[in-house]
Amino acid sequence: MSSAWVLDTKEANIATPNHCSPDVPLSEEHQEACGVYTRRLKPETLHERHPTDDEGRTVLQHLAWNLGCKKYEEVTLTSESADELKEHLNVDEQMRLVESGLVYVDVRDVEDRWIRIEAQPGDMVVIPRGLYHRVVAGGNGTARVVRLMRESETFRPVVRGTALDGEAAEAAAYHAHYISHPPTETILGPANDVDNFLVVSPRDFDVTLAKAKAGLARGDVLVLLFKGASDRMTHISWCPPCVRAEPMVCRAVQAARKAHRVVFVQCILERSVYRGNPEYPYRTHPLLNIATIPYLIVMQQGETGIVEICRER
Repeated sequence: MSSAWVLDTKEANIATPNHCSPDVPLSEEHQEACGVYTRRLKPETLHERHPTDDEGRTVLQHLAWNLGCKKYEEVTLTSESADELKEHLNVDEQMRLVESGLVYVDVRDVEDRWIRIEAQPGDMVVIPRGLYHRVVAGGNGTARVVRLMRESETFRPVVRGTALDGEAAEAAAYHAHYISHPPTETILGPANDVDNFLVVSPRDFDVTLAKAKAGLARGDVLVLLFKGASDRMTHISWCPPCVRAEPMVCRAVQAARKAHRVVFVQCILERSVYRGNPEYPYRTHPLLNIATIPYLIVMQQGETGIVEICRER
């Protein structure tokens, strides 16, 4: 798992770790508040044929296809890689996947501090559109990375301090909106931690589920919905089947509440860390074993415990 810390900007050599004194480590939650997500792959298998790809794509090609990337390119980072070293934003979501060497991805957090994320071989760092950042080769100063681009056909960094064209200005405004509008609602309305729970990260699932179960009485119904996260501007999920399912689930819960107390738990999944990831926590969770979304589980509290009624995918 990638580690992160507040960068000591007084240090002259940016290719060294540059921890503050004392060190200020940062959690995944802090990174994700900036829209930055990480996931792990096996770097040694990237150029092998993907075991389930019917088109004969490699693991890397399958990843790019699964994430909907228009372009990917393999690049060597050095201390002279000015296009990545200069602080810049991208107009689309992009990823940096480390094949070899050590890489530091420095991003600006909500307080405009430099946050350093260490990426080892196999680490993929998801960089949202509009976020100012830079990518640095650490260690011996050379690293091999795959640059994946969601919408762009060519890599076009927009350096901080330069005039923003329409597309870049839109990306910067989008990111400003993103960090100032964290998710607080489910498809039923504002989450209240009583009968309408929102889980924004798999890390919080078990604790939230225990809290939801603790308030159940005999006959109460517990509904779990797993869906793709919604765009914070349009409020539309990246997952088309989820978009179609949302109104049906909403109506079903509202109808059930006429006869029962229903506790609803909505869990949202970020596209770039979920798609094609067999190690995604909801896929490996012993209760869930999710293969696809949307995914719905309905349970009811009985006299001796909670009983599963159905699962729908």
